[in-house]
Amino acid sequence: MKRNQNSKKSKNPLVGIDRAQILWLNTHDFLPAKPVPGAACQRLSADDIERLSRIKDFDIDEQLVSDFNALGFTAFGMFVEKKLAGISFFAAGELPARYNKRGDNFAGLDIVIPPGTRCLFKAVVLPQYRGNRLHSAVVRYAIDEFGKDTVHTIIATCAATNKAFLASSLDQGFEKVGQSAEFRILTKSFYRLPKPIDSVNGEVTTDEDRSILLRKAA
Repeated sequence: MKRNQNSKKSKNPLVGIDRAQILWLNTHDFLPAKPVPGAACQRLSADDIERLSRIKDFDIDEQLVSDFNALGFTAFGMFVEKKLAGISFFAAGELPARYNKRGDNFAGLDIVIPPGTRCLFKAVVLPQYRGNRLHSAVVRYAIDEFGKDTVHTIIATCAATNKAFLASSLDQGFEKVGQSAEFRILTKSFYRLPKPIDSVNGEVTTDEDRSILLRKAA
């Protein structure tokens, strides 16, 4: 399962809309799926990411390889019978817009991530392993690795057209806390931005220290 699937293309290539749902999770409320027989998770290193970039199945480009250490990303792999079946990436601090868009024509949205929060910005499960709730297992492993006392919140954005990821995430305890949209007309982008979200309770906030903020690409 690939989280960032392209939005439905407009019949007019000069006009497009990228709609996304913002999802919020209290790590204490996560509801993992039943364990998958023969499956195991582990943290992946920068060297692992560089090697995986040579495998097209995981859609890891040179930019992501470069940013992995520079921006402090964390990645976890899901293995089934010792074969890598999926991978998930998490960010802290700030996530550049290039990791929060669908389609090359869109600019995306920067995400400001407060302390105690991680953003799940990329998740891939290889086709032959889909339908086994492996993504749920990776999220549970990530929560355990981060520690609930250290990371109390996980957020993600989901393309409006990605019904499967949305349904799976809601089943696991994620909540819908906002929506965003980028309207692309010719070469210009116009945005509908959500209000700042409190990282602790998922509600609208004015507390900048706890604010999850989506803003126009720099």
